[in-house]
Amino acid sequence: MITSNFVINLDKNTSFSFKGSGGILVTGRSGSGKTNTTTYIMLKAMSQCDCGLYIIDAKRADMYGLHQFLKDGKKVVASTTNQIARLLRVLNENMSARYEHFKNGKWGQDFAEYGYRPYLLVIDEVSAMLAGAGKNKKEIMGELRQVILRGRQAGIFTLISGQRIDTTILDRDITLQLGTRIVMGQADSETYRMAYPMVNDIKALPLVPNKPGYGLIYSDGQKISNPTPFVSPDMSNIDVPGVITRLENNFDPSKYIDESSYWEV
Repeated sequence: MITSNFVINLDKNTSFSFKGSGGILVTGRSGSGKTNTTTYIMLKAMSQCDCGLYIIDAKRADMYGLHQFLKDGKKVVASTTNQIARLLRVLNENMSARYEHFKNGKWGQDFAEYGYRPYLLVIDEVSAMLAGAGKNKKEIMGELRQVILRGRQAGIFTLISGQRIDTTILDRDITLQLGTRIVMGQADSETYRMAYPMVNDIKALPLVPNKPGYGLIYSDGQKISNPTPFVSPDMSNIDVPGVITRLENNFDPSKYIDESSYWEV
């Protein structure tokens, strides 16, 4: 049984359970601190929860560059449409194989009780991924939907980031499965309605400073029962590639069930 602490602290007053969230949505305009917050959650998932990473970055920006520092390189980092479709397809196949290998468990147990390693799929700027998908868009959305809908119990979590995410970009059933929803800075009313559908009066939401790093967070079924202000940790002085290299080198696979016979990268 995995005993990792899955609680991620965003600031001294605000935290959410990575394990219980199912998935994470981070949205915000350029300069709001969205990338900073995404990076922080990603590194905490690796360092605190031993998460393996899968990354989709259609813009081929900073996230894409991490293929140079991750052990499996471009096998777990995708940028082109064909690469993205393959990565999602492989991830779904791996998840199905994991479910088939769950043995001797009790009703309701998940990856942690069974002793399997968790994984985090990070999709940076989802609109860029879908804008370039062309004829592959239907396949990509179908595979992504399966990862999100089936991933919680299997220990495969999804973090989706984007400057503006509405129903023209992601279907409602997908965004609602991302139980932890973060809006960085001040956003338009449509973004708030998408992120916080339980709020009847958008004007009643707490007003956060329109400065980088400030945001609102809500997480289904956890202590954060209403959108709550927080301040994201400053990552500007963190050597992200260096931290990832260290975490990759220090990872101990013996702590988890051996899946090498069927887990594809």
